[in-house]
Amino acid sequence: MDQFHFKKEDIQKRGWKEWLANYWFYYKWPTVIVLCSLILGGSILYSMLNQMEYDATVYLVCRSDTAAALDVHTIQNKFENYAGDYDGKDGINVYFGYSALPVVTEENTNVDGLESQVIRPDEDTEDIREYLAATTALAGEMDSDIFDETQYNEMIEDTDHPIFVDLSEKYPELPIVDGCKLMVKDTVFAKDFLVVSDELFFVVRDLAYIRNHDKQKVIDHYDYQMEFFDAIVNASFPK
Repeated sequence: MDQFHFKKEDIQKRGWKEWLANYWFYYKWPTVIVLCSLILGGSILYSMLNQMEYDATVYLVCRSDTAAALDVHTIQNKFENYAGDYDGKDGINVYFGYSALPVVTEENTNVDGLESQVIRPDEDTEDIREYLAATTALAGEMDSDIFDETQYNEMIEDTDHPIFVDLSEKYPELPIVDGCKLMVKDTVFAKDFLVVSDELFFVVRDLAYIRNHDKQKVIDHYDYQMEFFDAIVNASFPK
């Protein structure tokens, strides 16, 4: 060990090789920790600066035991055919995710499991509105949703203000159900979601609701959300 103990003035005499050996002997672990911290910090910073920004997001929220069979990649690519490069970065990118609560039957009353490609709600969270707020924060800057009747009813339960756009006013010639529902089976995505159900429907969140529940960037991009949805409608019901 004595070879590592020498005065600073001896460094020039003994050379850098022995100085480095001395340094590594006494400061190896602090040096390793600092280097790991720098690498980790650099990696986090790089991820933040290069994080994918989606031009649109679409969520499917339903009760289904078959949602895992969805061809998510194909559906996502198909949605991109109807979006634009709204942010002017990295081309057109649409995020599609789903959350499927298991179907409850007499034989199966366990509803704790949750298939998801987005985020898992807390076990104590029963309000689907809280869940959708969480998915919006995670995945994108604006979104349209696809629901089944059960999850839709939970979404609108006990609300005093409209959550979704009245599509019957916007598209008076289309077969809009209950004012705000456009059946998926009537659109170009009919076959893509049959594995889940033929009773799913598109809805679009109302701007007034978004202003009260989402961040400013979502509000600023609302027109893009509607442009994206318009493109799906125009492809499904060509004039």
